[in-house]
Amino acid sequence: MNQKSVFSLLFISSLLMAEPLSQEQMIQKGTEVSTALVQKLGGELKTQMQSGGPLAALHFCSQNALSLTDQIAKESGTSVKRVSLQNRNPVNAATPEEKAVLSQWQEILKKSEALPPYKLTKLSNGHTVYYKPIVINNEACLKCHGDIAGDSPLAKAIKETYPEDHATGYKMGDLRGMVVVAF
Repeated sequence: MNQKSVFSLLFISSLLMAEPLSQEQMIQKGTEVSTALVQKLGGELKTQMQSGGPLAALHFCSQNALSLTDQIAKESGTSVKRVSLQNRNPVNAATPEEKAVLSQWQEILKKSEALPPYKLTKLSNGHTVYYKPIVINNEACLKCHGDIAGDSPLAKAIKETYPEDHATGYKMGDLRGMVVVAF
């Protein structure tokens, strides 16, 4: 057996023998992973907005958002995704369970109450899921997710890139979606 095979066996064995994470550890890990994703994607989009405006940001997001999300998932050893009730990319559509959480949070916002920083839920399949709300809190987000003039180059590019787009019309403070981290 070569050294690489031995290392792989040891690594897999350590994963199988690892203690399950405590609730506190899942909250900490969920917070770290969701924050890393939001910072990485937000930082990249900020750079694109500064260098080429909303069209550059749209192009970057369409080409790289999913792979950046996958990168964060791989680095963290979790399953990570972004979902929304008004998704731009069909890949980011919420499941029924996720829709229920997002709908609850929208009701909280309608009452002008503060959203919880996260929600930790054990699903019927035994997996535990960490949800972190994504709220529009930066004017730059509204460049692509706010009110977009229907005849603008950006509106045309959104329609061409995402024919099923539902992710416009947001205002500051709106719930854009959430990051989902599954353990």
